Amino acid sequence: MGRSCHTSVAVAAIAFAIAACSSLQTGHSAQWVDPATANLDPQTKAVLQQLAASSNPNVMVLPPAERRRAHEALFGALGLPPADLTDVADRSIPGPGGPLRVRIYTPRGDSARPRALLVYFHGGGMSVGSIEQYDSLCQRLSHRSGTIVISVDYRLTPEHRFPAPVDDAYAATKWTYDNAASIGGDRTRLAVGGDSAGGNLAAVVAQLARDGGPPLVFQLLIYPAVGFTRDSESMQKFSHGYVFGVAELDMAVDQYITDRSQLSDPRLFPLLARDLSRLPPAFVISAGHEIMRDDIETYAHRLQAAGVPTELHRYETTVHPFLSMAGVIDLGRAAIDESADRVRNAVARAH
Repeated sequence: MGRSCHTSVAVAAIAFAIAACSSLQTGHSAQWVDPATANLDPQTKAVLQQLAASSNPNVMVLPPAERRRAHEALFGALGLPPADLTDVADRSIPGPGGPLRVRIYTPRGDSARPRALLVYFHGGGMSVGSIEQYDSLCQRLSHRSGTIVISVDYRLTPEHRFPAPVDDAYAATKWTYDNAASIGGDRTRLAVGGDSAGGNLAAVVAQLARDGGPPLVFQLLIYPAVGFTRDSESMQKFSHGYVFGVAELDMAVDQYITDRSQLSDPRLFPLLARDLSRLPPAFVISAGHEIMRDDIETYAHRLQAAGVPTELHRYETTVHPFLSMAGVIDLGRAAIDESADRVRNAVARAH
């Protein structure tokens, strides 16, 4: 998994804020793998069986408010239980579309110096997900890493389409840098992170910040939606039956963009960026049984090829979004803790 990949700007329709990119790992001829026979750990397989047996509708076809309620109900049952690990404060900060809500998690106990900062963007295909859904995950990240975590309630599609989520993510990162001292933080140790669509935003913010924005010391990319190749091996093998698939992705992208010309914009699809040099060190997580796996790993390899210190960890026997199912999938909790450890180590080296 260490080879680099040359990328051309040839775009395919995609979703979950995923990218399109040709010449990545094309030429595969793979057939769909039935989840019943796939090499999945027992907990992941049990979740897939439960979802397959349920009568829940595809949330992407629901009106936005109903979609969000259904999503919160599902992952509220599968995610981490409520936590009380850190101090928590909600705050309203200036945003490009009006006031922007953030939730700030501060580790308890005294610190000999201002704490490092992690700006975190939740997943959910740009259309669902919330600060509330991610509360326990962010508390666990903050507690274990010793960093102040700023969880961002960015605007969601279809009400607020591209580039609104990107603009909010960048504005929240810039606000954190400018106001670090007021929340007990050290702006010289600022990181960004996120999962799925939030991983997309973290990767985009890292690229934007490199070119004249707030300096970042680390990027945490948890199965980030950075790229999409229609004929990748993982796209063919896991096209449906693995929590979300091609049909859901296609519906999501149509609700995110306003014009198909945007599909060539690296702010939408960070894998399309030609230059990945001078980006902050990265920790990238992929799931072995998900359609975005190959493109996520291609992005990690391209970062490595560009000279960016990058570690890639594939959790082979599970699916996207397993961290959001950490209440019933042990690998989800392990990945949260591993992510926190990588953040802690990275910000320690940065000072």
